[in-house]
Amino acid sequence: MYAAIGKYKVRMEESGLVLRHATGISFDLTSEETLGLLNFLEAYQQTLISTRSEAEPVTQAVIRLIDEEDR
Repeated sequence: MYAAIGKYKVRMEESGLVLRHATGISFDLTSEETLGLLNFLEAYQQTLISTRSEAEPVTQAVIRLIDEEDR
């Protein structure tokens, strides 16, 4: 199972987090790197929320969970 976030497919593996862009570029993060990214995003969460455009519709979910068997 993986999640689709915008143009990225995201999945967890034993070694850590894998982010794969639609163009094929892939980022393999270790568990420690993944937790570091999480800490960074949490620190800037309110800033990111406040910079969202008022014109952006919030009606469509950004994250979709996709079961590999359904593909």
